[in-house]
Amino acid sequence: MNDPSEKIKVMIFGKDYEIKGNQDEEYINKLAKHVDSTMQDIATKTGSISFERIAILTALNIADEMYRERQRFDEYIQKLEQELQEAVRSAIAK
Repeated sequence: MNDPSEKIKVMIFGKDYEIKGNQDEEYINKLAKHVDSTMQDIATKTGSISFERIAILTALNIADEMYRERQRFDEYIQKLEQELQEAVRSAIAK
């Protein structure tokens, strides 16, 4: 973990940013690369639109990724809970 007072320099969509946080530098750089890559993809696909619109579309895309992963995780947990309940019922019935 980083010292929260330390700043990590990253470049996103051609602009430099200094990020403060308690995550390690490698993790922050991975996040920044993901944001940059998503912004570059959106800019390429949409043509010439404002930085603000690219940033908003990027935020929506990343939020969608997160939401879908959360749904998949929740469904997986529900399935495990059902399997566990069935195993417990089966063990009790024996």
